[in-house]
Amino acid sequence: MNRQFNDAKDLIVLVHGFGAIRWMMRPLAYQLRSRGFRVQHWNYVSLFDPIERHAIRFFDFLRTVAATGHRFHIVAHSMGSIVSLSALNRGVFPNMGRLVLLAPPNLGSPVARIASKIVGRFIIPASELSDADNSYVNQLARISGIDIGIIAARFDALVPVKNTHLPNEKAHVVVNATHNSLLLSKSVSDLITTFLLLGSFEGSFLTDP
Repeated sequence: MNRQFNDAKDLIVLVHGFGAIRWMMRPLAYQLRSRGFRVQHWNYVSLFDPIERHAIRFFDFLRTVAATGHRFHIVAHSMGSIVSLSALNRGVFPNMGRLVLLAPPNLGSPVARIASKIVGRFIIPASELSDADNSYVNQLARISGIDIGIIAARFDALVPVKNTHLPNEKAHVVVNATHNSLLLSKSVSDLITTFLLLGSFEGSFLTDP
């Protein structure tokens, strides 16, 4: 492990995805703490409320984090990525560092599109995360003024790799993982660390395939 990883003191805010709860991010939190970061979870109930409502709450939370004056980053998984992007459309804080998105449905999910036809009336995020041209994710404005790194899963059955891209991404990498096993991978935590410190995925010390 590169010694500079142990020198990081920044705060990482973790945001979980659709249908998940904060404990699913604990293995990743443990790995990031072992690399010297401080880690805090932001929790939300993802199933029924529209993304915009979560984004407003998350922005208010980030405002309290930013008020401390300490540098912080965001690492978000799946739907949490869209919540984060929507929140940051309201403004990017001067002491915010970088943003890492894990398996983000930036161009929507075909599975969400199919599910929206069945449960979309009751589970609003299913429609919002659809890969339809008029879905929430495909109408979301692109933020500027922040480095965005994207880690996609090669064996993701929910979000195809091609749907994880953003036109303003700083770096993009694909790893041999599934949608949720990303959160358990030591190589992913290495990639996150490298990007947060250097703004690039190059030079990471991969610890598993």
